[in-house]
Amino acid sequence: MISIIVPVYNVEKYLEKCICSILEQTYRDFELILVDDGSGDKSGGICDAYKKKDGRIRVFHQENKGLSGARNAGLARASGEYITYIDSDDSVDPYYLEVLFENAQKYGAEVSVCGYRSVWEDGGRKSRSEKVKTSVRICTGREAVYKIVAENDRKMITAWGKLYHARLKPLLEYPQGRTHEDEFVTYRVLYIADKVVISPQALYGYLQRGDSIMNSSYSERRLDKIRALEEAVDYFRKEGDKELEKYAEKRYLLQLSIAWYRVSVFLPERKDLAARLREEWLAGYRAYRENIKDAAKMTDRAALKIYRASPRMYGVIAGIFEKIFREV
Repeated sequence: MISIIVPVYNVEKYLEKCICSILEQTYRDFELILVDDGSGDKSGGICDAYKKKDGRIRVFHQENKGLSGARNAGLARASGEYITYIDSDDSVDPYYLEVLFENAQKYGAEVSVCGYRSVWEDGGRKSRSEKVKTSVRICTGREAVYKIVAENDRKMITAWGKLYHARLKPLLEYPQGRTHEDEFVTYRVLYIADKVVISPQALYGYLQRGDSIMNSSYSERRLDKIRALEEAVDYFRKEGDKELEKYAEKRYLLQLSIAWYRVSVFLPERKDLAARLREEWLAGYRAYRENIKDAAKMTDRAALKIYRASPRMYGVIAGIFEKIFREV
């Protein structure tokens, strides 16, 4: 059986589509755990209504603890041999569970991954699938982590779009009160997995909406990602994995410069915060400069050199780049 964990918070507009996409799965042996995280709208009632319609649905209501707290509450109640997370404003294709499960079984993988497509709520942009290779890839957990720290592969970072064997359950607890919570957890889970299977099929629909956590106004809380990447550097250092350590160092420095840019643009009054980020970057660059020379691609090296020489010039270039290649 598969345990599907869906954290729910004020998503009455999207929740029924999410639940219906799960109930339409071709793979039928699952329990659906809906965790109502103190919703102030009709979300809790929608959960209860669907529970009456399908015996596989379990609903839990709790005081608001955030996305991590809701995921953790669902995980504590999960009884399946496998676990998957689906965010309550997203949806999945009918073959989502079937493909993930069959790949896990066929290849003996502890983590099964699929591709995703971005779905734009306002319809102003076409939904698009992530660019993926055409064949299933089998790799070790470490090789999967390489795709995160060296390639910044989005589908490998997220909690969703994956099927985890219950053996990994102790590592699937997310840090409560943090944003970018996936960045604190996923690489640790993958690193100890014996085998990971990656499907190119874009079976997960990732909704882009203006009021989501990631698309809301920039705030200091978004800097949690920097702390997660800093933790990753320490993690690989303690593991004695020099190659992944240097890639993690490069990723940390690149994200620090991006954070400085976003604070400068979206929080111009926080000059103190921008200055602290700049100081942290300079200290990190001095410590890691020699180590990351062969880990950074040409574009990465250029970005680091420009930011070191002139943050203002870096900001101008970053602004132009964001307009052309909007990050989602």
